[in-house]
Amino acid sequence: MSAIKRKNRYRTGKVLVLGSESRSFLAIIQSLGRRKLCIHVGWCSLDSSALYSKYIMKVHDIPPYSPHDDSWKKVLISIFQQEEFDLVIPCNDPALIPLQKYRADLEPFACISLLNEQACEVAFNKFKANELAKSIGIHIPKEIRVSHLSAAEIILSQFQLPVVLKPRSTFSEDNLLRPNEVRKAYNSEALNTNLEILLEKGDVSVQENFIGTGVGVELLAAQGELLFAFQHVRVHEPIMGGGSSYRKSVPLDPKLLEASTKLLKALNYTGVAMVEFKVNFKTGAWVFIEINARFWGSLPLAVAAGADFPYYLYQLLVMGKRKFPHRYKTGIYCRNFLEDFSWMLQNFKADRSGATLATVPLWKVGMEIFNILSFRERSDTLVTDDCKPGLFELNYLIHWLWRQVLDKIQSRLLTLPPIRKLYASKARRALREAQTVLFACKGNICRSPFAQCYAQTIFLKSVKIMSCGYYPKNGRVCPRAAVKAAEEIGVDLTQHRSCIITKEMVRQADVIFTFDEENRKTLMTHYPLAQQKVHRLGLLAPEAPLAIRDPYGGNVDVFKTTYQTIMQILNANVIDSKFQSKWYEKR
Repeated sequence: MSAIKRKNRYRTGKVLVLGSESRSFLAIIQSLGRRKLCIHVGWCSLDSSALYSKYIMKVHDIPPYSPHDDSWKKVLISIFQQEEFDLVIPCNDPALIPLQKYRADLEPFACISLLNEQACEVAFNKFKANELAKSIGIHIPKEIRVSHLSAAEIILSQFQLPVVLKPRSTFSEDNLLRPNEVRKAYNSEALNTNLEILLEKGDVSVQENFIGTGVGVELLAAQGELLFAFQHVRVHEPIMGGGSSYRKSVPLDPKLLEASTKLLKALNYTGVAMVEFKVNFKTGAWVFIEINARFWGSLPLAVAAGADFPYYLYQLLVMGKRKFPHRYKTGIYCRNFLEDFSWMLQNFKADRSGATLATVPLWKVGMEIFNILSFRERSDTLVTDDCKPGLFELNYLIHWLWRQVLDKIQSRLLTLPPIRKLYASKARRALREAQTVLFACKGNICRSPFAQCYAQTIFLKSVKIMSCGYYPKNGRVCPRAAVKAAEEIGVDLTQHRSCIITKEMVRQADVIFTFDEENRKTLMTHYPLAQQKVHRLGLLAPEAPLAIRDPYGGNVDVFKTTYQTIMQILNANVIDSKFQSKWYEKR
């Protein structure tokens, strides 16, 4: 990304905002921009809607973080020296973690919003955060820590399903591109599968599934002293858990505020933080969930309600201010268009009989129109003084909906025998004529490696067969369930290691087979010259499904079913004499 400069209409301080989490990233930019500060950004995604903000004066090209290459650090120091920022704000974990680790190298050149050593150690370790909370009398869910898959029996004997499975940390230093996700297990099979996945990264915390609503207490503190606090409650939460897409500002709850204040005092905390709780409003019971030791996803709501945390942080760290107003507007709602549209689809289809699912009655969703009519609703991105980012997201949503319609039409057309026969004949012809075959899925640890290994047992040896994925990490092994399922079929996946797709692989391949629509679209988008080479694997067999779903996270039976489908498709193109060529024959 080349540096983008815009006319500087500002006369006061200069701030660099790092990170691309769109909601908090944009909210920080807009908050500080409104205060006539000169805003620079970096480490942000090129497709971030925030880059359309009128408040951004310059976009810096900074190499991605790597623990093995310090070019990112050299570039960052050079930018610090040239620009002389008053403050540098990392707004998400992938930006904060590298700066925390190399603070001794970076802080001589800029004032950076970082944590003290103890706060960093606890905030980025869910186990230590729970231990601290428990030690100072804060309620946490019932939990045990496990280190072996054999602990599944102990879990089932001590907990009711579903249970919540948490890794030690959300991000690991060696992989800041993909978070280690918190998972829920609703049955014993899912428990074993999810434990297996999470245990690859270390010990796992198993917690009871506390029934309640997500509540966040957002804070500003200096050396453990509370300077300002704000509270929100989630209105729309993902059905299976996660960040909210629709929130409401509410008065501070004295008990939750006290618990949050005790945590910050124990950590001698300086900066902004959001302490997350779950509250059962029927019983009044509540539990501590985690600490977000940086700006949080629902920040736009706080800013819209008058709790201007980004500017308060600037005043604290740059100007030394310690006194802030203790009021904000309650009853203000804030919505994320893209995420909330997805939530509405999930909520509409969800089974409302389960008490563990965060569903909302449809009549309540319909009543939310009154929040708009009463002017109490705001948008995470669409604001009157900086409308381009919000309009960009609306445009994206419209195009996304249109693509969904087109995909539905195309999928329906492909179910028509004449249309499917036409596309199938193209795919089979490409396979017959190919000397190099490439199977591509997302991670190259589940579907494509099996297809590669099985094809090598039935295709002629002179045909070169490869597999790859577009998930950006090489060298991953196949899940245990995948290895076991393949072994039962007679295919050995123990030696396979994941491989990231490259332009050279695309160039070499005569035909590329994908397994689902996401695979196909990703390859078509990033490798447009390969469009004539890309085909759906499911088209190769008349009765096969068009999409072969990713079994990642499933049990052995799920993998086995997927692998049997792949086998049937490949067998149909070897055994059927009509499509047999000089390259393909049974060994």
